[in-house]
Order: sequence, then C-alpha cells, then structure tokens
Amino acid sequence: MLDPKAYFAQWQAATQAAAAAPQPSSDDAEHDAVIHQVASLSAVRCAAHVKEKGQNFTSLVAIEALCTMATKSSYKLREDLFKQPHVKALCKRIQELLHQPPPALDLRDLSRAAEALAKFPEEARGNAAMSMGAIANSMSQLNTSAWSADTASKLLWSMARCGNGEEIQKNKQVVTHVVKELVRDKGRRIQELSYDGLAHLLWAVSRARIHKRGVDRQTVHMQDSDSFLFQLASRRIVDEIERIPVTLLADVVHIHNEIGIKNERLFRAICPKIVSKQKELRDDQMSKCIKAYTRFMIPLKEEAQGFRTMAVVQKGDFLRPSDKPKPQGKKTFDKPQALYPATQLHAK
Repeated sequence: MLDPKAYFAQWQAATQAAAAAPQPSSDDAEHDAVIHQVASLSAVRCAAHVKEKGQNFTSLVAIEALCTMATKSSYKLREDLFKQPHVKALCKRIQELLHQPPPALDLRDLSRAAEALAKFPEEARGNAAMSMGAIANSMSQLNTSAWSADTASKLLWSMARCGNGEEIQKNKQVVTHVVKELVRDKGRRIQELSYDGLAHLLWAVSRARIHKRGVDRQTVHMQDSDSFLFQLASRRIVDEIERIPVTLLADVVHIHNEIGIKNERLFRAICPKIVSKQKELRDDQMSKCIKAYTRFMIPLKEEAQGFRTMAVVQKGDFLRPSDKPKPQGKKTFDKPQALYPATQLHAK
C-alpha cells in the first residue's frame, strides 16, 4: 500500500528541485530569436543585416551570420560579399575569436566558425597560424570525449584549407591524435560522422600526409591508423552508397587518387552512380574522377548487359503477324498503255 506521507515527501522534494532549477530568462529567449532570424536569411540579406546591426552582435550571433553567408552562397558570391567592408570586419572579428576564444564558446561553435571562415577567400582567413593553430592545440589537450567526430572533422578541414596544406602539416600530431581516437575500438566513432564530415576528414588526412618536393614531386607518409581509417570509411561508403550524394562520392574518388590508395571494391561500387548522375557533377569533378579511374586501371563505364543467347517472339508483332493471311484471289496487274498506235518516224 502506498504511504501518503512518503508520497507527499517525494512530491515536495521534486517541487523544490524544480523551483531551484534555473529558468530561461527573457534575454536568452530574445538572443535565441535573433540567432534564428539570422539563420533564416539569405546570404545577401544577411550581409545587409550585418551592415545594419553587426556592431551589436554577440559572438554567437556573429558566428551564425558568417555561417549563413558561407553555406547559402557560391564561391563567386562569397568573393563579392567579402569585398564589402562590414563583411571584412565580421571576418576579422571571427579571426580574433578563434585566436583567443572566450570561455562561453565551446569547441562546436569554434569549429563552425572555422569552417565558415575557411569557405571564404584566402584573404578572409588572415594569419592561419594564430587562428587555426590555437584551436588545434586546445583540441589536442582536451579529453577525447569532450569533442564530437564532426567537430574534429570541421577543424581539420579548416586547417587543410589554409594555403597549400602548410598549416595542417605543422599540426600533424593533432591529425594523428584525432585519427587514433576515431579508429579506436574497431572504429565505433566512424558512425558518428556525417557524410560531409567523413569526406572532409579523409581529405584533411590526405593533405596532412602529402609532402610536396619541388614543383612536380610529392611523397606520401601514411601511418597505420590512416590506412585503417580509409578501410573503415570505404566499408561504410559501400554499405550506405545509395544515401550519399554523388558529389561527395566524386570527392572520395579524388582523395584516394591523391593519397595513392587503390580500393577496387569501392571504385566499382561508386562507378554506376557516377555514370548515371554525371550531369550533377561539375566538369572539374568529372575530370578528376576520370583521372583516378585511369590511374588505377578500373573501367568507368556503364554495367555490361551481357550476351543475349535467346530471342522471344511476341505474338502479334508487325513483321510476323499471328494469323495467316487470307487468300485474295488471282492477282491482276496493270499493263502499260502505249502512247502512240505505231512507232513514230522522224525525218533526219
């Protein structure tokens, strides 16, 4: 039987705990509404909004504004937006946030800011050693459970976008730290990556392991954890290939070509989708795919139909009617009619 006194004591304790819990203030609700408003704008309108009210933006709102302009525009449009003084000022502010991140920002917000900044032209990134390097060092010192797989992928991709890969090669220990964590326990954290994050991570690892010497010479220094990462990634891509966009599949093919890994099972699984949806790829993406398949001598063509050893005759086709033609009697032909009763003679 339920004790009324004990039940009342439990209810009273729960009520006191709910009253002691911090309630969301009106300022927080207003701040979330501003972030939602900025995220719903287009890239051009967001730039105009930054010009009008950018000086009053908090750090989170500034990051959201830069992400909106980076994700809802083409590279050409981002170049045009960066020419505006207020957008340049916003990029400069994001650089300072990455260089000296405030305690209120977590690693997820910083990774979004770094990814958005990396999508703008090279001039918008400023001194990459100060901004990206500071975040890389802080991530390597954190506990592995303090960052998600997509967060690490965005940070590594942002570093790989700086210059020709010099920044990520300076922080190779961070790449090794992230890769070893992701492939630990038979790669259980690989499933945490989104498809974009998986492709970005593979590209960042390839840029970190490629060392260029001179103009046309390069060497690849891979580690055992890198090879295991590419194996796990290819296994997941083959299993979930129907849900992955063809643009990401083209990037994966190009990444394997850059790092020099021949995975015939992966290439043959991607081939039919590239051939059937090649209209969705840009010309440079398609040329990179052709170059990769040519290097590894794997055919990039439609699946063969096979030999047809039997023909099925359908009933009632036009060439061979089903019913035998009925006799129409004796055939008559029209004889030619002479134009003149006799041969005409002409005088010479």
